[in-house]
Amino acid sequence: MLKRLTFGQYRSKNSVLHSLDARIKIIYIVVLGILSFAIKSKFEIIVFSLFIVCVVLLSKMSLNELVKNLRPFYFIFIFLLLMYLIFSRSQIILGLRYIWRFLMLIIMSMLLTYTTTIRDLIAAIENLSKPLKIFKIKPRNIAVMISVAVRFIPLMFIRFEKTREAMVSRLADFRKIRHVKLLVLNLLEKMLKSASNLSDAMHSRLYNEDAESRGIMKLGKSDYISVIVVITLILIIY
Repeated sequence: MLKRLTFGQYRSKNSVLHSLDARIKIIYIVVLGILSFAIKSKFEIIVFSLFIVCVVLLSKMSLNELVKNLRPFYFIFIFLLLMYLIFSRSQIILGLRYIWRFLMLIIMSMLLTYTTTIRDLIAAIENLSKPLKIFKIKPRNIAVMISVAVRFIPLMFIRFEKTREAMVSRLADFRKIRHVKLLVLNLLEKMLKSASNLSDAMHSRLYNEDAESRGIMKLGKSDYISVIVVITLILIIY
Protein backbone atom coordinates (compact mmCIF):
# COMPACT_ATOMS: atom_id res chain seq x y z
CA MET A 1 0.00 0.00 0.00
CA LEU A 2 2.86 2.37 0.83
CA LYS A 3 5.21 1.46 -1.97
CA ARG A 4 4.25 4.52 -3.99
CA LEU A 5 3.82 6.86 -1.08
CA THR A 6 4.81 10.43 -1.93
CA PHE A 7 4.04 12.09 1.42
CA GLY A 8 6.97 14.28 2.37
CA GLN A 9 8.53 14.02 -1.08
CA TYR A 10 9.03 16.81 -3.59
CA ARG A 11 7.56 16.53 -7.09
CA SER A 12 8.90 18.83 -9.80
CA LYS A 13 5.97 20.41 -11.64
CA ASN A 14 5.24 23.72 -13.31
CA SER A 15 2.55 24.98 -10.95
CA VAL A 16 1.66 28.18 -9.13
CA LEU A 17 2.47 26.66 -5.74
CA HIS A 18 5.89 25.47 -6.90
CA SER A 19 6.77 29.03 -7.90
CA LEU A 20 5.89 30.54 -4.49
CA ASP A 21 8.61 31.51 -2.03
CA ALA A 22 9.19 28.76 0.54
CA ARG A 23 9.05 31.28 3.41
CA ILE A 24 5.61 32.41 2.31
CA LYS A 25 4.35 28.82 2.18
CA ILE A 26 5.60 28.08 5.70
CA ILE A 27 3.92 31.22 7.03
CA TYR A 28 0.70 30.27 5.23
CA ILE A 29 0.65 26.86 6.93
CA VAL A 30 0.95 28.50 10.35
CA VAL A 31 -1.69 31.14 9.60
CA LEU A 32 -4.15 28.75 7.93
CA GLY A 33 -3.59 26.16 10.65
CA ILE A 34 -4.57 28.70 13.31
CA LEU A 35 -7.49 29.82 11.14
CA SER A 36 -8.79 26.24 10.78
CA PHE A 37 -9.05 25.94 14.58
CA ALA A 38 -10.85 29.28 14.84
CA ILE A 39 -13.52 28.21 12.34
CA LYS A 40 -16.89 27.28 13.82
CA SER A 41 -19.80 27.79 11.39
CA LYS A 42 -20.71 25.56 8.44
CA PHE A 43 -20.25 28.46 6.03
CA GLU A 44 -16.67 29.01 7.24
CA ILE A 45 -15.90 25.28 6.94
CA ILE A 46 -17.24 25.17 3.37
CA VAL A 47 -15.30 28.29 2.30
CA PHE A 48 -12.06 27.05 3.86
CA SER A 49 -12.50 23.56 2.35
CA LEU A 50 -13.11 25.00 -1.12
CA PHE A 51 -10.00 27.14 -0.72
CA ILE A 52 -7.86 24.07 0.15
CA VAL A 53 -9.35 22.19 -2.84
CA CYS A 54 -8.36 25.09 -5.12
CA VAL A 55 -4.83 25.07 -3.66
CA VAL A 56 -4.53 21.32 -4.31
CA LEU A 57 -5.62 21.89 -7.91
CA LEU A 58 -3.10 24.71 -8.31
CA SER A 59 -0.33 22.40 -7.08
CA LYS A 60 -1.21 19.95 -9.89
CA MET A 61 -1.38 17.08 -7.41
CA SER A 62 -3.57 14.34 -8.84
CA LEU A 63 -6.50 12.88 -6.92
CA ASN A 64 -4.77 9.51 -6.97
CA GLU A 65 -1.67 10.97 -5.27
CA LEU A 66 -3.80 12.76 -2.69
CA VAL A 67 -5.72 9.61 -1.76
CA LYS A 68 -2.55 7.50 -1.54
CA ASN A 69 -0.87 9.99 0.77
CA LEU A 70 -3.87 10.13 3.08
CA ARG A 71 -4.16 6.34 3.45
CA PRO A 72 -1.78 6.06 6.44
CA PHE A 73 -4.05 8.46 8.35
CA TYR A 74 -7.36 6.70 7.68
CA PHE A 75 -6.95 4.60 10.82
CA ILE A 76 -6.58 7.75 12.94
CA PHE A 77 -9.70 9.30 11.41
CA ILE A 78 -11.74 6.12 11.99
CA PHE A 79 -10.39 5.77 15.54
CA LEU A 80 -11.35 9.34 16.46
CA LEU A 81 -14.82 8.90 14.96
CA LEU A 82 -15.39 5.64 16.87
CA MET A 83 -14.29 7.26 20.15
CA TYR A 84 -16.92 9.96 19.73
CA LEU A 85 -19.58 7.42 18.70
CA ILE A 86 -18.89 5.19 21.70
CA PHE A 87 -18.19 7.70 24.46
CA SER A 88 -19.78 10.97 23.37
CA ARG A 89 -22.48 10.65 20.72
CA SER A 90 -23.95 14.01 21.68
CA GLN A 91 -20.73 15.68 20.52
CA ILE A 92 -20.32 13.78 17.24
CA ILE A 93 -20.50 17.07 15.27
CA LEU A 94 -17.61 18.41 17.34
CA GLY A 95 -15.68 15.22 16.62
CA LEU A 96 -16.23 15.58 12.88
CA ARG A 97 -14.92 19.14 13.06
CA TYR A 98 -11.73 17.97 14.79
CA ILE A 99 -11.25 15.27 12.15
CA TRP A 100 -11.78 17.89 9.44
CA ARG A 101 -9.19 20.21 11.03
CA PHE A 102 -6.71 17.36 11.30
CA LEU A 103 -7.32 16.52 7.64
CA MET A 104 -6.75 20.14 6.57
CA LEU A 105 -3.45 20.29 8.48
CA ILE A 106 -2.24 17.06 6.86
CA ILE A 107 -3.12 18.26 3.36
CA MET A 108 -1.42 21.63 3.90
CA SER A 109 1.74 19.95 5.21
CA MET A 110 1.65 17.55 2.29
CA LEU A 111 1.44 20.44 -0.18
CA LEU A 112 4.44 22.16 1.42
CA THR A 113 6.77 19.19 0.94
CA TYR A 114 5.19 18.34 -2.42
CA THR A 115 5.95 21.77 -3.90
CA THR A 116 9.17 22.73 -2.06
CA THR A 117 12.66 21.34 -2.57
CA ILE A 118 14.74 20.34 0.43
CA ARG A 119 17.21 23.14 -0.37
CA ASP A 120 14.49 25.81 -0.42
CA LEU A 121 12.91 24.39 2.72
CA ILE A 122 16.19 24.57 4.66
CA ALA A 123 16.90 28.10 3.40
CA ALA A 124 13.37 29.28 4.29
CA ILE A 125 13.38 27.83 7.81
CA GLU A 126 16.87 29.21 8.39
CA ASN A 127 15.78 32.63 7.19
CA LEU A 128 12.66 32.66 9.36
CA SER A 129 14.64 31.46 12.40
CA LYS A 130 17.19 34.30 12.33
CA PRO A 131 15.54 36.20 15.22
CA LEU A 132 16.46 33.23 17.45
CA LYS A 133 20.09 34.31 17.23
CA ILE A 134 19.26 36.66 20.10
CA PHE A 135 18.93 33.55 22.30
CA LYS A 136 22.18 32.08 20.85
CA ILE A 137 20.24 29.47 18.88
CA LYS A 138 21.69 28.62 15.46
CA PRO A 139 19.04 28.94 12.72
CA ARG A 140 20.88 26.55 10.37
CA ASN A 141 20.73 23.70 12.87
CA ILE A 142 16.98 24.22 13.34
CA ALA A 143 16.44 24.25 9.57
CA VAL A 144 18.43 21.05 9.02
CA MET A 145 16.71 19.18 11.88
CA ILE A 146 13.21 20.09 10.73
CA SER A 147 13.87 19.34 7.06
CA VAL A 148 15.48 15.98 7.89
CA ALA A 149 12.54 15.08 10.14
CA VAL A 150 10.10 15.90 7.32
CA ARG A 151 12.03 13.83 4.78
CA PHE A 152 12.20 10.88 7.21
CA ILE A 153 8.39 10.53 7.10
CA PRO A 154 8.21 8.67 3.75
CA LEU A 155 11.30 6.65 4.67
CA MET A 156 9.59 5.54 7.88
CA PHE A 157 6.50 4.36 5.99
CA ILE A 158 8.59 2.50 3.42
CA ARG A 159 10.66 0.78 6.12
CA PHE A 160 7.48 -0.12 7.98
CA GLU A 161 5.98 -1.77 4.90
CA LYS A 162 9.14 -3.73 4.09
CA THR A 163 9.55 -4.91 7.69
CA ARG A 164 5.90 -5.94 7.91
CA GLU A 165 6.10 -7.89 4.63
CA ALA A 166 9.28 -9.65 5.78
CA MET A 167 7.62 -10.68 9.06
CA VAL A 168 4.46 -11.83 7.27
CA SER A 169 6.59 -14.06 5.02
CA ARG A 170 7.88 -15.61 8.25
CA LEU A 171 4.26 -16.31 9.37
CA ALA A 172 4.06 -13.44 11.85
CA ASP A 173 0.62 -12.85 13.40
CA PHE A 174 0.09 -9.19 14.28
CA ARG A 175 -2.85 -10.07 16.50
CA LYS A 176 -0.20 -11.17 18.99
CA ILE A 177 1.45 -8.50 21.12
CA ARG A 178 4.83 -10.22 20.83
CA HIS A 179 4.88 -9.90 17.04
CA VAL A 180 3.73 -6.27 17.16
CA LYS A 181 6.53 -5.55 19.62
CA LEU A 182 9.08 -7.15 17.28
CA LEU A 183 7.77 -5.06 14.38
CA VAL A 184 8.16 -1.83 16.36
CA LEU A 185 11.64 -2.75 17.61
CA ASN A 186 12.84 -3.70 14.11
CA LEU A 187 11.46 -0.49 12.66
CA LEU A 188 13.06 1.57 15.45
CA GLU A 189 16.41 -0.14 14.90
CA LYS A 190 16.36 0.59 11.15
CA MET A 191 15.36 4.23 11.63
CA LEU A 192 18.14 4.79 14.21
CA LYS A 193 20.61 3.16 11.84
CA SER A 194 19.48 5.47 9.03
CA ALA A 195 19.87 8.49 11.33
CA SER A 196 23.37 7.33 12.27
CA ASN A 197 24.32 6.90 8.60
CA LEU A 198 23.02 10.38 7.83
CA SER A 199 25.07 11.82 10.69
CA ASP A 200 28.23 10.08 9.45
CA ALA A 201 27.57 11.34 5.90
CA MET A 202 27.19 14.94 7.13
CA HIS A 203 30.43 14.73 9.11
CA SER A 204 32.30 13.18 6.17
CA ARG A 205 31.17 16.10 3.99
CA LEU A 206 32.46 18.59 6.58
CA TYR A 207 29.04 19.90 7.57
CA ASN A 208 29.53 23.24 9.31
CA GLU A 209 26.83 24.09 11.82
CA ASP A 210 28.06 27.70 11.99
CA ALA A 211 27.67 28.24 8.24
CA GLU A 212 24.74 30.17 6.88
CA SER A 213 22.80 29.87 3.66
CA ARG A 214 24.10 32.33 1.08
CA GLY A 215 21.09 32.06 -1.19
CA ILE A 216 19.18 35.29 -1.74
CA MET A 217 15.44 34.81 -1.39
CA LYS A 218 13.20 37.42 -2.97
CA LEU A 219 9.43 37.64 -3.19
CA GLY A 220 7.94 37.60 -6.67
CA LYS A 221 4.69 38.81 -8.22
CA SER A 222 2.92 35.50 -7.51
CA ASP A 223 3.91 35.76 -3.84
CA TYR A 224 2.27 39.17 -3.44
CA ILE A 225 -0.86 37.96 -5.25
CA SER A 226 -1.05 34.96 -2.93
CA VAL A 227 -0.84 37.27 0.10
CA ILE A 228 -3.86 39.20 -1.20
CA VAL A 229 -5.77 35.94 -1.75
CA VAL A 230 -5.06 34.66 1.78
CA ILE A 231 -5.99 38.01 3.35
CA THR A 232 -9.23 37.97 1.34
CA LEU A 233 -9.97 34.46 2.65
CA ILE A 234 -9.46 35.63 6.23
CA LEU A 235 -11.74 38.64 5.70
CA ILE A 236 -14.47 36.43 4.15
CA ILE A 237 -14.40 33.99 7.06
CA TYR A 238 -14.32 36.74 9.64
